[in-house]
Amino acid sequence: MKFDRAIVVLLIVGLTANCGSGMKVATDFDRGADFSGFETYAWIAAGGGEAGARRMIRPESERRVIAAVDRELKARGHRAVTGDPDFKIGFFAVAEDQIDEQVVYTDRHLGYVSSETQVSVFQKGTLVLFVTDPGEEKVLWQGTASETFKDPSQETINKRIDEAVGKMLSKFPAGR
Repeated sequence: MKFDRAIVVLLIVGLTANCGSGMKVATDFDRGADFSGFETYAWIAAGGGEAGARRMIRPESERRVIAAVDRELKARGHRAVTGDPDFKIGFFAVAEDQIDEQVVYTDRHLGYVSSETQVSVFQKGTLVLFVTDPGEEKVLWQGTASETFKDPSQETINKRIDEAVGKMLSKFPAGR
């Protein structure tokens, strides 16, 4: 199913060699938040709020994102719990088609000039991780990774998920 593939591909925030742009990663956080006590976390359940967007993701890609986040947070000293976490984490993904249109002019001998329009369709995918306060459900930290890509393999998708999550969480919590 083409739509299903598009949703998976958007998660990679991936790029193939013929595309020419790299992954862009950004983070932002609530300047008034105290991240010093953040040791334990729990996942925001799919289906509620923005995290519900992940229900459209193929199950293997959703598992890949969750496993990458769990692995990165564990490496940074955080622990997953089922109740009473210090923070909650969730994610969603967005994809949009982009059209690159280029007019190529050809100067022929004898004064004849022609033009040809070349059109390429790419997708821009964005993966967003967000951390909330468990009591207020207020976003305290957010990381985004986006990239333009065209027709990546499943292996590339998996690598891009891991890369995107690693780059975003390298800047969590704020001030580290």
